[in-house]
Amino acid sequence: MEFIYPYVHFIHLVLAIIFLGYVFSDLAVISALKNKFSTDTQKEIKQLLAKRTFKIFPLSILFLILTGGMMMSRYINSQAGFFETDLQKLLVLKITLALIIAFGVSLNLYAKFTNKTKKSYMEKHFHKLVIVLGFFIVLFAKMMFLV
Repeated sequence: MEFIYPYVHFIHLVLAIIFLGYVFSDLAVISALKNKFSTDTQKEIKQLLAKRTFKIFPLSILFLILTGGMMMSRYINSQAGFFETDLQKLLVLKITLALIIAFGVSLNLYAKFTNKTKKSYMEKHFHKLVIVLGFFIVLFAKMMFLV
């Protein structure tokens, strides 16, 4: 694992930037444009974006979880312990926040595959939640190696 750790870390960081970058651009740019177009044009834009993001979003989340799990095994395991150090405590907190995001994405994917409507909260506020949780995930990742 030590040999591939730098590569896994790099992939994890790139995917996190892509994932949070899209969510940020959706909140800051795309949502600002929504009221500038007619309802039909808005619907068309939304469908086009959904088609594109559906190809990127689930795979990036999957690989973020996989690479995160690989990196986690370096710091949390049966030999190193689970809650022994401050680094491990922050890592567990970070993992919990990431799992909340993964659960929300899973709910959205479930709604898409079963042709069910998304919950109002998920439709209107999920990206805001992702940005806030993503901010704290990045903050905790940085703090892990400072404590």
